[in-house]
Amino acid sequence: QINDPDLDGSCQINKGFRQARQLLLDINRLGLPTSTEYLDTISPQFIADLVSWAAVGAGTAESEAHRDLSSGLSTPVGFKNGNSGDSGAAIEAVSASAGPHAFLSVSKQGVAGIVETSGNRDCHVVLHGGTGGPNHSEEAVRGVCNSLAALQLPARVMVDCGSYNARQSPSVQAEVAEGMAARIAQGDECVFGLVLHSFLVSGRQDVVAGGAPVYGMSVTEPCMDWSATSAILQKLAAAVRQRRAASQSAAVFFAASANGIERSLSFAELGEIDTDNLRIRMIRPLRPPSLYIRQPW
Repeated sequence: QINDPDLDGSCQINKGFRQARQLLLDINRLGLPTSTEYLDTISPQFIADLVSWAAVGAGTAESEAHRDLSSGLSTPVGFKNGNSGDSGAAIEAVSASAGPHAFLSVSKQGVAGIVETSGNRDCHVVLHGGTGGPNHSEEAVRGVCNSLAALQLPARVMVDCGSYNARQSPSVQAEVAEGMAARIAQGDECVFGLVLHSFLVSGRQDVVAGGAPVYGMSVTEPCMDWSATSAILQKLAAAVRQRRAASQSAAVFFAASANGIERSLSFAELGEIDTDNLRIRMIRPLRPPSLYIRQPW
């Protein structure tokens, strides 16, 4: 929507920024959080204040620039595993983004500067499968969580129910989501969130010059329609309530066994939450190149 809002190759990026920001504003006014995938490292300066969760794609998870960016974002960031299905680069990205960085970027005024960040401990891996097949199984999820724990990082992942995990099929995506809901209901605490590809009309379409696109149908990833999405969301909500109830019961039982008294413990599904989300320490001015480059005259 930003790079080519008219979908005709004209690349009206200024128009795209205005439309994207207006859309994000409208959705936020409804009280709904928004998410996006950051393809570059400049555009977040203009829309990140309206985004609650961001993704870094499989093709850019190895990018040092995207790891720099993620270390300073005030939202959780999900790094997708490689298109081959390997999660190594995504795990390394989570580890790298957790620490402080210093790099060249731009301010909200579009001025070049030196950005210093404090690091982002809310990054995580997004498992979306790969050319080698799906990777949403309990074994695959547990393997990634063990690798994260070995690096003293939060052992939690997000599972993309579409993409390679669904073989690009909306109906298979619904089946994957239902399977994940069943595991969550049984107490699986490694999976903290899911990605669902959803739009008004099921499927996807190509943009054809001079053709009339189907309103409400995706032009990127194949999507479930809204009725299928609604049913999945209800099942996921019930699964989360069941997992929370079981965790609260287990916590109370443990406390009673340890202390000899029964008391209620608060449930924190993801552990302690750091409330300080201001991860940009400062942006220092960058001196113009003329101060460093000797002119030939």
